[in-house]
Amino acid sequence: MRAMTILTGLVSVMVMLPASALAQAGTAAAADLPEASLLRERHIEGVGGRAALEQYQSSHALGTFEIPGQGIHGSLEVFAAAPNNLLVTIDIPGIGTVRTGYDGEVGWTIHPATGPMVMEGRQLDQIRQQADFIGILHPERYIASTKTVEETEFAGRPTYKVRVVTLWDEEYFEFFDKETGLLAGSIRQQESPMGAIEVTTVTKDYRDFGGINAPSKVVQRMLGQEQLLIVDQVEYDQVDGALFELPNEIRTLVSEQGESR
Repeated sequence: MRAMTILTGLVSVMVMLPASALAQAGTAAAADLPEASLLRERHIEGVGGRAALEQYQSSHALGTFEIPGQGIHGSLEVFAAAPNNLLVTIDIPGIGTVRTGYDGEVGWTIHPATGPMVMEGRQLDQIRQQADFIGILHPERYIASTKTVEETEFAGRPTYKVRVVTLWDEEYFEFFDKETGLLAGSIRQQESPMGAIEVTTVTKDYRDFGGINAPSKVVQRMLGQEQLLIVDQVEYDQVDGALFELPNEIRTLVSEQGESR
């Protein structure tokens, strides 16, 4: 989905520098809980509806990246295209450029501290899900089951908490705002070179970008660190497909891995 590709592209990127604390979601029991599928449909309608989400074939988001606790600021670009291409670039002065991508088959990242890496296993499953341009409209591609488990406060808002189980047997939680119906965030074990890391993601300040109501601000908390990603503008159907071609460093790694098998 166009709006959610912007978001999930951000979710898949973790710059991994040390700093502050994870958000805690409070809990409150509820007698009658809406079906998880109905919450998802309400969110889809809230961001513009199915027709709006299917009207574009690519998106290009521009914005900024910050780690407020360390005074770190950089620029952010997210390119996405149907059916499942993704490229996220974060430029941080004094640190370098972090790139993460998926070309429909290979998930990869190039980090100034660790160099090029090719994703495997659950990490590859996660970026494949995140890169699907209209994945929110086709949960059957990745999701085995969903269930609304409780009413709870999340990021200072009353929400419904939904347990999601993927086809690869991963469990994570999504939170839907009771008032607006929009996705308020998630808590998920994000795979990384350091292993599985719990990431709390808060999506907020939804804005109209080309007829799609998408979050303009994403807060991620992990390992005592808070990252802020702000989307300032989005353009559609202007993305060159060549952008998603594998970088030479990644091509070399893929070739070497193929030869070693």
